[in-house]
Amino acid sequence: MNSDDRTCADPTAGRRLVEPARFRAAFRQVPAPVAIVLVPGGALGITGITCTSATSLSGEPPMAMLAADEKTRLAPLAERAGRFSINYLAADRASWARAFASRGRDLDELAAVVVAGRTGVPTLATGTTAVLECRTAAAYRGGDHWILCGEVLHARSQTDAEPLLYLGGRYGTFQPANPQPGPHPYP
Repeated sequence: MNSDDRTCADPTAGRRLVEPARFRAAFRQVPAPVAIVLVPGGALGITGITCTSATSLSGEPPMAMLAADEKTRLAPLAERAGRFSINYLAADRASWARAFASRGRDLDELAAVVVAGRTGVPTLATGTTAVLECRTAAAYRGGDHWILCGEVLHARSQTDAEPLLYLGGRYGTFQPANPQPGPHPYP
């Protein structure tokens, strides 16, 4: 570290980044919750994607974030609409995750469960472990993805439902190592 300007020398300067295939293979071994992100707008009035990168960003103020492939129109629509929802799926809803992951697939089976949430944003009425209704705070480009940040205006959860997880290209559930819950990571 240079004490004059508080910057660090970059020991990786000039090195190539890891190959994309190796990068994707590494992340296939990281379990992730599966969510459907819904935004008002688009040809059907609602646009949605399956997302395994939605997470908390800040506790104070309550914020969430996600990464969406730039090929989807989700981030620009969320910026225009000013809101979006993150719907974390229950373990028995893998078919919904597959439906929203398939571009151009008919989503009629989900139309019956999409409702206006407390803030008016489209949400899933059932089949979730948690739902976050967000006001769009920012959207940033990050490589071939958009990073979408939202202020959480309303949250609901269902503690008796098991979460749907994604690992190694497959959907599954969580198997606790200890039957007793541990301390929460945030005080």
